[in-house]
Amino acid sequence: MDIRYNLNRLAYFVATVDAGTITAAATQLGISKAVVSKQLQILEQEIGTPLLLRNTRHLRPTDAGLAFFKDAKAALTQANNAYERVLDRDQKPKGRIRVTAPVDYGVSHVAPFVARFQQVYPDVTVDLFLNDMRVDLIEERYDVGFRIGWLKDSSNLARKLRDFEEVAVCTPRTRDKIGAISPRDLIDVPFVLSHALDGQAEWTFSKVDQTETITVNGVTQLNITLAMRAYLMESTAFSVLPDFMVEDDLAEGRLVQLLPDWSMRKGGIFTVTPPGQVRSNALKRFLEMGHTEVGQLR
Repeated sequence: MDIRYNLNRLAYFVATVDAGTITAAATQLGISKAVVSKQLQILEQEIGTPLLLRNTRHLRPTDAGLAFFKDAKAALTQANNAYERVLDRDQKPKGRIRVTAPVDYGVSHVAPFVARFQQVYPDVTVDLFLNDMRVDLIEERYDVGFRIGWLKDSSNLARKLRDFEEVAVCTPRTRDKIGAISPRDLIDVPFVLSHALDGQAEWTFSKVDQTETITVNGVTQLNITLAMRAYLMESTAFSVLPDFMVEDDLAEGRLVQLLPDWSMRKGGIFTVTPPGQVRSNALKRFLEMGHTEVGQLR
């Protein structure tokens, strides 16, 4: 069995799933559509199970194909790493990186970082897509995603950038009107709910050996943190936001923290990458620089 041909077929299969169509994969690989199609057929015959579902307009992996895709990418990664060990490791990064991030964090932190990254590596094109919906990195063909909060079980590879804590905030005039000294004082105060947290209405506050959980009085529900902040500025409501999103507002007095002696949930900010990913020099530099700078951006 000639492993060169098997590796080629793996590469054709991975490229096809990544690109979404055989035609696009063939274009990226610089070979004919017929060659890719034939090699995929041979691969399915060798394995003995269908790997791709095809019709005239769409192509997607079967369950077996998706599992095989992850393993194939891992195999290609190992092969790629073997080549890189004997090639120039300082090769100038170039190419395209597809990145996804939540809207608010993407605007405040990731977009500025991308601009700085491209000043250092001008030959790298970064496509940044901001979306508060959780996306499938493999299905949507993203190289890296930024995630906020609490990660669900996944085969993706995650690395923490920094921690954050949720804080209850409002305007100074709202605080003076509320006069809250304990979480119970907030029960009847108008509250801005978040779609990102599925309209969560129960919140837990902790203080030394004391814990209190309250159900808030939700009066509106918004899907973007920047919109929640804008609403707070013009209302007598309060909300719970991640501390990194309101640091400047708190420092300059536009917002204040309610019950500063009480603590709330802590979460994390992560980068996640697909398993078995063949990482280009551009993506490696993006992740390295990101873990140095993005988590610290203010």
